[in-house]
Amino acid sequence: MLIKVPKHSDTLPNRRARSRNLLLLSLTLAMLCCVPGCSLGVMFGKMFFGDPKVKSQFRTATDVDLTKGEKSILITCSAPHSVLSRYPSIQIDILDRMSRHLETRNVKIISSDKVSAWFDDHGDWGDFSALAEHFNADYVMNIQIEVFRLDVPDSSNLQQGKISGNIRVLDCQSSATPSTAFERTFNLAYPDYPVPRENKSERLFAEQFQDRVSLTLAQFLYDHRVSETVH
Repeated sequence: MLIKVPKHSDTLPNRRARSRNLLLLSLTLAMLCCVPGCSLGVMFGKMFFGDPKVKSQFRTATDVDLTKGEKSILITCSAPHSVLSRYPSIQIDILDRMSRHLETRNVKIISSDKVSAWFDDHGDWGDFSALAEHFNADYVMNIQIEVFRLDVPDSSNLQQGKISGNIRVLDCQSSATPSTAFERTFNLAYPDYPVPRENKSERLFAEQFQDRVSLTLAQFLYDHRVSETVH
């Protein structure tokens, strides 16, 4: 009498294991589908691919990796009178915070204190060539703020930070007249929806928003992990 022995892969325990794995995968995907927005992609990517790095927009455009510390960059910030009349220190605050973020990434950045002192002496940025020459900077990044506010119009009980504008990075290495190497617009709201003022002091809210803005702008210049991306 012949007894047919099932192949190893067809045994009942293996079939149960495959079914259990398929069930777990289905449940995981179902849970991920319940996660809104960019978090879905981040969580899914980290599950299967770890936490990969995102190539910075500056390096994509110029093929220059500023984190190697071989090229220096000087950052300036401009804002209209309507913004400065309400937030007179916003330029310095953003420059200081950005500098700290970039220094931790080994970016060779010209001291924001020295840049601010130069601006105080000259009154305006000019065409940036004199500024770049004075500090021997390879690149000059100008942040042009168009809108900045921490309140919600027509609502004294709510707060939300909003900023928009553009950034332009000039290549100052090869000629007397700097050329545009990289240019982008930015638009950020934090949080996504207005929140009651009693939840957080105005000072703490302003500091958190400025930190978020500075990190967002800094990430244009260096590669970073997907999980570090500011949304």
